Amino acid sequence: IATIRTRNRVRVTRRMGGGSEGPEPKTHPTWGGLEDPAALVFDCDGTLVDTMGGFYVADKQTCEEFDMTMSKKQFYDLAGVPIRRIFEMLAEQQGKTPDLDAMAARCKELADEIMSQGPELIHPVVAIARDAKAKGLPIAVASSGVKPTVTGHLRGHGILDLFDAVVTCEDVKHGKPAPDLYLLAAEKLGVDPKRCTAYEDAELGMQSAKAAGMTVVDVRL
Repeated sequence: IATIRTRNRVRVTRRMGGGSEGPEPKTHPTWGGLEDPAALVFDCDGTLVDTMGGFYVADKQTCEEFDMTMSKKQFYDLAGVPIRRIFEMLAEQQGKTPDLDAMAARCKELADEIMSQGPELIHPVVAIARDAKAKGLPIAVASSGVKPTVTGHLRGHGILDLFDAVVTCEDVKHGKPAPDLYLLAAEKLGVDPKRCTAYEDAELGMQSAKAAGMTVVDVRL
């Protein structure tokens, strides 16, 4: 894996194959090192929409209501993992046996309440999506969130129609860091995942996209 820095200060990691494959493609200032990507795929929470602070409050309160704990470090370390699986992992670590479905439902209720005024867009990343759309590139969302919440946030900001496909945790058997979400997004766009650039804000999400063979842009930098 090679790491480079693009002109707009995003970190890029690329899976490097063996053998002679010719010169490295030139770095595009917003497309993460691929001069001519076939498609762009975006995470949603923390990448397109600034939801992470609100989700932390909802997740933490849910844990407390079910006699469990969640630290901010645990929240960010597990970012990108479906929420029911997060609660399952924490319960195993803490020796608890909560009703995981009830926890997930309560967390969604709290998150919907917290987000009712609408989280802000992360405008520099949305601008990349708009630019790609204007240039005729297919673009998709690959999110560990649930579809009604993800599409609701995108629709509420008037950007849902930007995307040719939206895949969420209900659409795959294995969530991030498995590659399934990104592979399905590429499949729905009809492109080779190795010719896609993915945009992520979480380590497990970046692992997912890299496992799918995509070039990855870390939007946090």
